[in-house]
Amino acid sequence: MINIWRLMKIQLISSFGLNKALHTRDVKERQKMLWLTIGILIGIVMMAVVSFGYSYMIAETLEQIGRPELLLAIMMAVTCLIGFFTTIYKASGVLFGSKDYDLVMSLPIKTSHIVASRVAQLYVLNLFFSLMVMVPAGIVYAIKVNPGVLYYLYFLITLLFIPLVPIIAATIIGALISWVSSRFKGSRIITLILTFVVIIAIIVGSGQINGNNPQLLADMSAQIADQIYNLYPLTLMYVNAVCSFQFDSLVLFIGFSLISFMLFTIVLGSKYKAIHTGLTTSFSKNKYQMKSLAVSSPLYTLYKKELRRYFSSSIYVLNTSIGMVMLLVLAIALLFVSAEQLGQLVEIPELSNYLNRLAPLFVSVFVTLSCTTSSSISLEGNNIWILKSAPVPTLTILLSKIAVNLTITVPIAVVSSVLLMISLGTGWVESLLLLVIPVLYACLTAMTGVLVNLKLPKLEWTNEVSVVKQSASVLVAMLIGFISLLIPFGLSLLLSDLNGNLVLLGIGLLIIVVCGAMYRYIQSKGELLFRAL
Repeated sequence: MINIWRLMKIQLISSFGLNKALHTRDVKERQKMLWLTIGILIGIVMMAVVSFGYSYMIAETLEQIGRPELLLAIMMAVTCLIGFFTTIYKASGVLFGSKDYDLVMSLPIKTSHIVASRVAQLYVLNLFFSLMVMVPAGIVYAIKVNPGVLYYLYFLITLLFIPLVPIIAATIIGALISWVSSRFKGSRIITLILTFVVIIAIIVGSGQINGNNPQLLADMSAQIADQIYNLYPLTLMYVNAVCSFQFDSLVLFIGFSLISFMLFTIVLGSKYKAIHTGLTTSFSKNKYQMKSLAVSSPLYTLYKKELRRYFSSSIYVLNTSIGMVMLLVLAIALLFVSAEQLGQLVEIPELSNYLNRLAPLFVSVFVTLSCTTSSSISLEGNNIWILKSAPVPTLTILLSKIAVNLTITVPIAVVSSVLLMISLGTGWVESLLLLVIPVLYACLTAMTGVLVNLKLPKLEWTNEVSVVKQSASVLVAMLIGFISLLIPFGLSLLLSDLNGNLVLLGIGLLIIVVCGAMYRYIQSKGELLFRAL
């Protein structure tokens, strides 16, 4: 047990860069980590407030129909669904994609302990999200219902077991996807395609819970409960245990979750080496044939290198392109489903009005979620010296990374914007803004990611998950993107009396100015920051 704890602690410390933060003597580095910690805490508080507000709104409706327990059922289902969704493409990287596999396996530690420590790492990461969703929901339920003491005891106990089953299911599916794709040439592309298919199926399937003709929640409470309980039976055990204080349901929920998790870890530990070998097996390419070599400019050559690096990592692609895929799916869906119907489906009655007024910002939301540059420098890892020693200007290196980000976001944003023009029937001014604003946000996001990654690099890592999903630069870039959208959304709503096109035009001009300033900063300070890595 002590080996599992030590390995998990080392992996978590390495993933979040805590060792350097705690022991560095560099004053600037300490100040940087202090501000970063403050920013993360602010982000956590904001997430908790949003989660509390969302739970409270749901509870208000459920209270009117006398089904307050559905709040915990809904939020638990959401927690498990999102945990499952994110773990599908995270599990393979954590369990089988670490660079320290040979080093760790050579240690005098049982394979089962190594596997248990990696699975425990997944558990800790999922538990954090569960706490962010379930604790506010539990507080709201307590405020509305005023339950007895047993509620708090059962709620806290079961909270620790909610992520277990989703982790098992997601890991199995993620490993199967990787295994199937490894049987073919171009395994990474097949992995991406299969994972995207699974994710889109989950999104579409979850969107069908309310049916195509939604009614008032009061008329559908029993149906909603049945659908949730049928989709995920553990939800019924959880609700019976926490809300009805049924001890047998508590034991059944904990027992099923814990035993399943332990059996999964034991089986995975016994087959870990074979699974790892199978997943990392690849086909050799054809023999190299001498032929004329193409000559390209330094920028284009680096761009092709960055693009190959991007598509060589499944976790990198999935984490930074899922937003664009969702945008394209939504844009296509709006060709067949009206904005009013979509608003009813997602229970946002004013969605049609918001889309017509703020369509460019809605598209930009997905663009800002697709920032590849916030981790592109960190992913160089120990090979950063190759770029630093290359006879190429630093600006060219950074521009190649920005170009890859724009390649991922701009084409899909433009196609989606054109589809939205057709479905929403926008005028020529609105259409122009719908094309231009997302492209400007793509430039803003790409340059922001580069600057943040230069300021907050993470070059020491053992698996790409810790860089792509857990590094400080990714979190800060995401927070900046969120703020850059929150302000325009707020201004557009507050200045609703003004012409919306004028507000969006002003936002576009401001983004151009900011992008110009960032480009000048990259020109003047980029090389200094890059060489200091």
